[in-house]
Amino acid sequence: MKNFDVVIVGGGTAGLMLARELGKLKHKVLILDRKKNLLEFSFNTLGSFLKVEDFGLSENVIAQKIDTAAIHSKYFKHNIKGEAFILDKKLVHKELLDSLDMKYVTIQLQTNIKKIYKDSKGRYTSIEDKNGNKYEAKIFVDASGTVGVLSKIEGLREKNVDFAPGVEYNVKYLGKPTDAHLYFGKELKGGYAWIFPLKNKRAIVGFGSVDAGMFKNLKNTLNDFIESPRIKKLVVKDNNFIEGGSLPITPVLDNFVKQNLVCVGDSVSQVNPIVGEGYKFIFEAAIMASKAISKSLEQNSLDCLFEYEDVWRKRFLANYKRSKIAQKRVVKLSNSDFLSNLAMLILLKLRPNYKNVNSLSGEY
Repeated sequence: MKNFDVVIVGGGTAGLMLARELGKLKHKVLILDRKKNLLEFSFNTLGSFLKVEDFGLSENVIAQKIDTAAIHSKYFKHNIKGEAFILDKKLVHKELLDSLDMKYVTIQLQTNIKKIYKDSKGRYTSIEDKNGNKYEAKIFVDASGTVGVLSKIEGLREKNVDFAPGVEYNVKYLGKPTDAHLYFGKELKGGYAWIFPLKNKRAIVGFGSVDAGMFKNLKNTLNDFIESPRIKKLVVKDNNFIEGGSLPITPVLDNFVKQNLVCVGDSVSQVNPIVGEGYKFIFEAAIMASKAISKSLEQNSLDCLFEYEDVWRKRFLANYKRSKIAQKRVVKLSNSDFLSNLAMLILLKLRPNYKNVNSLSGEY
């Protein structure tokens, strides 16, 4: 039996940020992850409005700075001006790993959770891996992403949910290096596409949808999109290596704590519903959780864990509910060229730039 203050299941975005913060506070933490390598991903880049310095990261993780987001419908284009970034996921996670205080944080890979143990009050006492090793802690954290190893068991997230799939290529880029592009319209079948510039005249071109039924058609839809005349002016597909991933589509969740179990990140759908990119929001949630966990350990009171939920709700709940409504509207708009063109004229052309930036960044 191995004893820790906190056992975190999952060494991804949420797990690493949480471990870093708890390590700073000198709490003994164990990260368990089923991967062989924490720096292997299905997606390698992402667009984000987060300011790296706010989360203790350096500018080295920035693959490209963006000053313009061009929104396209079939016939109209509108430029939104604002600072954003394309981030290199591998470098983000490497910096998080390098920042861990290994006096307090232990990482164990290739570990799959097989069984959980609880006391008579329903509190977790230990978890067991497939090799029969048990890990004991005062507090357990599910940061296992879309797998939801513990959140599903405890009913904090539904066991069966739909997923929003996405695929992308790394391609030659002919456009302006500080311009990102987002596309909506009937040709994208209710989904949306993006072009995120990188350095060295490269870019990521991708397609995503909140329709789980699009899984089988993602690659074909993206290939057709890339071959359209307006896109060929911006990108040249020079390889067939495709990356892909998905996010859970659930109602807005705001219960993340049960007894001495705390859930962070995709295990409880903390990605903002409208923007799809979750690093900024998950980083914030992990920091909130770290403060509540630290207070709980110091005061030996599980009631302190619920402060994490309270702080999250004040910061995000109303925003996420509005974003969920907007998500459904975007799907309807993108199924119709008429509606997407009309939206471009009314919602974008007549709105102040700062409101468009807020909407695009998920800060409703």
